[in-house]
Amino acid sequence: MQMPIELHPGLRAGWATTERVRKELLETIGALAGDQWVFRRGAGSWCIAEVVEHLLRAEIGSSKMVRKLIRGDYGSQELPRGTTLFTAALDQYPYGRLEAPPVLIPGPTRDRGELERELGVAHGRFRSELERFQGADPEALRSPDPATGTWFTLGGWVKLQAWHEAHHIGHIKGMLAAPGFPRGPLPPTTGVNR
Repeated sequence: MQMPIELHPGLRAGWATTERVRKELLETIGALAGDQWVFRRGAGSWCIAEVVEHLLRAEIGSSKMVRKLIRGDYGSQELPRGTTLFTAALDQYPYGRLEAPPVLIPGPTRDRGELERELGVAHGRFRSELERFQGADPEALRSPDPATGTWFTLGGWVKLQAWHEAHHIGHIKGMLAAPGFPRGPLPPTTGVNR
């Protein structure tokens, strides 16, 4: 097995955050039974399986943005005057409640094991894309989020991925504590006592 390439020093802290958050996600969903996996708080709400698929799709999207940035696709675009630019210093999810863009809306409910495997593959691909950066400063690469128009540096995209996932882990934990949630064992990391 090939050892991962060392990340640029400007990307290491962001990647460590994505790793910590991913571990928390997997621990939170790891012991869920079938009826817990598909529990909905109400009509029109996503179940945990759908939230996880949304997170999978989001990481695939982040990986594609990283690839485009490193490839230079946004090199000629100027940061619009007065635009906020989120960098590797991003320390929280920068959005409130948003409608998911169509590409991030989950399809039919899928098996937990299948989604966990795909999360692992997508996370590995995201890391591989980041390994391609060989420039001097990852903060010099900038692009807009296609869904919101908000701008992020390469390091900002890494942090956005982490904080988006952490944001939805909070939603999952809220579902675990919701009235009517099916009884059964929950991992101790959820903070929900049963």
